[in-house]
Amino acid sequence: MTEWSEDPALWEAMEPALCAPARLAHAEDDVRAIEACAELSPGARVLDLACGPGAHAIAFARHGHLVTGVDASARLLARADAAALESARVEWVRADMREFLRPASFDLVCSLYASFGYFEDRANRRVLESIRASLAPGGRLVLDVLGREATVRHLHPCRRHEVEGCSYLEQSTLAEDSPWLASDWTVVRDGVRQQFRVMQRLYSELELRDLVLSVGFASVRLAGSLDGETPYDRSTGRLVAVARRPSSE
Repeated sequence: MTEWSEDPALWEAMEPALCAPARLAHAEDDVRAIEACAELSPGARVLDLACGPGAHAIAFARHGHLVTGVDASARLLARADAAALESARVEWVRADMREFLRPASFDLVCSLYASFGYFEDRANRRVLESIRASLAPGGRLVLDVLGREATVRHLHPCRRHEVEGCSYLEQSTLAEDSPWLASDWTVVRDGVRQQFRVMQRLYSELELRDLVLSVGFASVRLAGSLDGETPYDRSTGRLVAVARRPSSE
């Protein structure tokens, strides 16, 4: 069965929103916060998994790190490559996050802005197993997801916004006994109307901690911000896990 995330028409329709300047403007502050919380050394090897338009990968590269950005969307990778120009050297790789694996190759792996949880539980677990295997001993994972507790409490059933002449309507539903957030998107661009359904697997604090530890990370701490310190108080949807691969095995 084809996953919703494999539909290139979806990513083409979402491109203006994902590449909006207001969204990308947070990348520099995000990267500084991640560097501190992950205790990242200068010149570290960084993987930005599901990097989208590449703003965070580019920011890491401008900070002097050796960066690989992986995404399944050729369109978004092309945007990322154009944005990098000569100011940042990033290796861009088109690959499915379920399949990408480079054993012991990175000091830090990031998955940011709810880019994890696209698949059924077994596949999501496989992504984490590959991340762990791709980290060097002692390497860190920063995993940024939608927290189930906060999403249930603050769910907006209907949202509208417009970016660069592209109109977006998002209608979301979440059953209390289900871990899946269903979002029906109506996108109108150049007079053409398209509809998509996006399914996102939500994790509670306990579920996320148990999942990360179960694939062999030595430690994990949870936070409500990329600084790794702000408590997850359920006032926002962001739930961040900062985990470490064992230094010796």
